[in-house]
Amino acid sequence: MNRMQNEIEMLKAENDRLKSSGNATPTATPVKTARPPSETSSTSSSSSRQSLGLSLNNLNITDTIMSDILLDESYEGNLRKEGRSVRIVVTISSGPKTTKGKHSQEYLIGSIGVSGKTKWDVLDGVIRRLFKEYVFRVDPLTSLGLSSDSIVCYRMGEVIRSHASEVPELLPCGYLVGDNNIIRVNLKGVKENSIDSLVFDTLIPKPIIQRYLNLLMEHRRIILSGPSGTGKSFLAAKLAEYVISQMGQEVTERNVANFKVDQNSSKDLRQYLSTLAERCNSEETDTELPSVVILDNLHHIGSLSDIFNGFLNCKYHKCPYVIGTMNQGISSSPNLELHHNFRWVLCTNHTEPVKGFLGRFLRRKLIETEIDKNMRSNDLIKIIDWIPKTWQHLNGFLEAHSSSDVTIGPRLFLSCPMDVEGSRVWFTDLWNYSLVPYLLEAIREGLQLYGKRAAWEDPSKWVNGTYPWSAALLQQEGQSLLQLRPEDVGYDGHSSSKEGASSKQVSQSDTEGDPLMNMLLRLQEAANYSSTQSCDSDSTNIVISL
Repeated sequence: MNRMQNEIEMLKAENDRLKSSGNATPTATPVKTARPPSETSSTSSSSSRQSLGLSLNNLNITDTIMSDILLDESYEGNLRKEGRSVRIVVTISSGPKTTKGKHSQEYLIGSIGVSGKTKWDVLDGVIRRLFKEYVFRVDPLTSLGLSSDSIVCYRMGEVIRSHASEVPELLPCGYLVGDNNIIRVNLKGVKENSIDSLVFDTLIPKPIIQRYLNLLMEHRRIILSGPSGTGKSFLAAKLAEYVISQMGQEVTERNVANFKVDQNSSKDLRQYLSTLAERCNSEETDTELPSVVILDNLHHIGSLSDIFNGFLNCKYHKCPYVIGTMNQGISSSPNLELHHNFRWVLCTNHTEPVKGFLGRFLRRKLIETEIDKNMRSNDLIKIIDWIPKTWQHLNGFLEAHSSSDVTIGPRLFLSCPMDVEGSRVWFTDLWNYSLVPYLLEAIREGLQLYGKRAAWEDPSKWVNGTYPWSAALLQQEGQSLLQLRPEDVGYDGHSSSKEGASSKQVSQSDTEGDPLMNMLLRLQEAANYSSTQSCDSDSTNIVISL
């Protein structure tokens, strides 16, 4: 009995000791310094990276830590002597095959230190962790729907390392010979019956681009519709490339036909589609028949139904996939769906994938700059975060005084330089010479179509109030950012000049009177405007088809 009591007391004492030691442990370092002691200890860079990867599993991962893992540490401490700086790039095959071979796009995702002691399993884990942190930083909301499982293999010198491959004879450092300091990562693609590579290339979240592909594969005809600058032509080309690859063909200019429509090419397009339909119906096998046809800028065509009438008798299974793009929806869309099996994909600035594309694109550029310079700039991070907010604010201003059809696509902002001073000069020029002239013209037209619909708030005030560059520069350059005054678009005297004194009283009530009356007036104005289009052939087609 005494023996058992002694054992219990010993266990209690041991438990108390463990509790006290456990309570003392968390008082260590903050999250920022929760790094392996690679800078001061004699451990190799491989163990440093391995412990970093393991420690991240148990930490509240912050943006600072995630961006630090993407940067190279081989210039710190003993790693300068032992480690070798290696760049990690994701390689994407894209574009038509030419005489010089297939074009590949490479995206720099990180830089790591590889020492003479780094083992293959450690390197595998570091690359998977690095890719996971990269996609999370590019898209903090969904990581694009990708994970470390998206990686098929990586190439290092002559070695191709995959999940099922055997361990090479030499350690990784043995294959870093001469100037070879790049590891190329391949993602799952058509061969693996996956779209991960396409998702990474386009920066469009996986569920969204999967839905687009499903529509195209099932119905064989889609039209991408949305304001200018939303990436419709880019998306059409990427969808075409994927479909061609899925068919087991090489992407060439012959099997992807691209027809750019303008205001004078309506007759040419009708002839082209009629000839295409005849070739599809021909019993003879025509090897030169394209597999995918891209029809860019269909909004220049007056009546799409008439253009596609030649496709009515086309053998459906032999007809090429058709991807059209146009700036905005038109009244013939029900007729196209009913008779020609087209499906519509809306690419609007206030919905994904367009809404978040600008932020994802700029963050990708920012990460590449950070890796190149091996440093982070908090000022640049703030600027990159501010630009998409400015873009959305301007589009909110356009929607308030006009409509979503005239909103600005992200394309204008993609060229932002990745340095603080360069980005300031770039934005000032963009604002004065591109944005303000367009905003004035769009609001002027919106007032003519819809009248006053919202109180006037100069967007330049918001820009000045949230200016991400230094306050001294704002005072110095304050006069260089043009303002948008209501008198520049006829906002103040618009109603009186258009409708006379009686309607002026009604327009003044827009901001303070009966909202139901305001809505009825807007509906009446829209009806009056649409009545001028009543003779349009597309509208006639709707009546006939219904």
